[in-house]
Amino acid sequence: MRAGFMEKPGKIYYTQSREPMIERDTDVKIQVKAAGICGSEVHAFHGKHPFRIPPVVSGHEFAGVVVETGKAVTKYKPGDRVTAEPQYGCGKCKACLSGRYNICGAKEVLGAGEWSGSFGEFVVVPEKTVVPLGEELSFEQGALIEPLAVGMHAVRQHQVGLEDTVLIIGAGTIGLGVLLCAKACNLKCVITADVSDYNLQKAKEIGSDYAINSQKENLEERVREITGGNGADVTFLAFGNAAVAETAARCTKRGGVISEIAVMPNGVGAPYGWIQNKEITLAGSNMYVYEDFETVVDAIRRRLISTEGFVTQRYPIEEIDKAMEMADKRPEPVIKVMLEF
Repeated sequence: MRAGFMEKPGKIYYTQSREPMIERDTDVKIQVKAAGICGSEVHAFHGKHPFRIPPVVSGHEFAGVVVETGKAVTKYKPGDRVTAEPQYGCGKCKACLSGRYNICGAKEVLGAGEWSGSFGEFVVVPEKTVVPLGEELSFEQGALIEPLAVGMHAVRQHQVGLEDTVLIIGAGTIGLGVLLCAKACNLKCVITADVSDYNLQKAKEIGSDYAINSQKENLEERVREITGGNGADVTFLAFGNAAVAETAARCTKRGGVISEIAVMPNGVGAPYGWIQNKEITLAGSNMYVYEDFETVVDAIRRRLISTEGFVTQRYPIEEIDKAMEMADKRPEPVIKVMLEF
C-alpha cells in the first residue's frame, strides 16, 4: 500500500508498505481518503513522543471508506463512509469498566507500536471504534473529527453552559477545536489568547468574542475587564508551560476550573498558591470517548460547527516529507496540514 513511513527521528518518506489485514472477526478495514498531521506526529518525528516511536506508519486523524469487514461485523459494510476513534482500552480495568477507557493504562493507540496508522492507505480497526459519516460530511471533515473531539471532550467534561465565560489559551488546532465546540454550546462569551496574530484572526473568524495577543496586551487585565472583575468560569489550556499555567490561574475566577488539555512534561510547576487561595479545580482532559465523536459529527451535520478554513495546507501522500516539514517548521501560517490519498 502507499504510505508515509517514519523510519527514524528526522526521516519520513513515501514508500510502499505492508498492507494491514483483518485478523479478528470484529475488525473493519478502511481505505483512507484523508489524514491530518497532528502535533503528536511532529513530536514523534523529533523522537520526543512517549509512544509514537519510529520506525512506524503513524497517523490517527482520518476518514475513508470501508473496504472489508470481519465475519462478526454487523453495523458496517463495504462502501460506508467512516472515521474511527483511534484508541481502545483493555476492557477489564476499572477505568474501562467505568466507561473511561481513554485513561486505560494499557490502551492501544492507532499509529503507534504495531497498529499501523492513517499515514498508510489502509487501516484496520475494531468495529466498536468506527464512526459513521453518512453522505453529508466530506472526507476532510471526517479527518477533522478527531482533533475536534479532543475539544468536545473537555467542553462536555465541564458542562459549560449559557451563562459561562470561557478562556482558551492557545489557538492552534486543539484550541480552535475547543473554541468551535464551546461556541456550539451557545456560551455567554469566549475569549481566546495566543501570541500569533494569524491564529487569533482565525479564532475571530470562527466565532471567538475576543482574541487577545498576550505578548501585546496584559491578558489578566483584559480578562478581568471583560468579565467585570470576576475572571473566566473555565480556562482551557490548549498550550502550556509553567508561566502559562500561572497566567491561567490568575485569569480564572474564584471557584473556577482550569482544564489542562495541552501535553506538558512532568516537573512543570503548577501555581498551587493561586489554586489553593481561589479554590480552583485543576482537571486533566485526555483525548476523548466515542460519544465525543458522535457529538462532533452531529454538530457538523446541524451546522453548529463549521470546519471552513480549518485546513490550511493539503498534500498528496506522495509528498509526506514536504507535508511534515510544513507542519514542523511552519514556513507559512499553519492550522492543519492534511494528507490526501
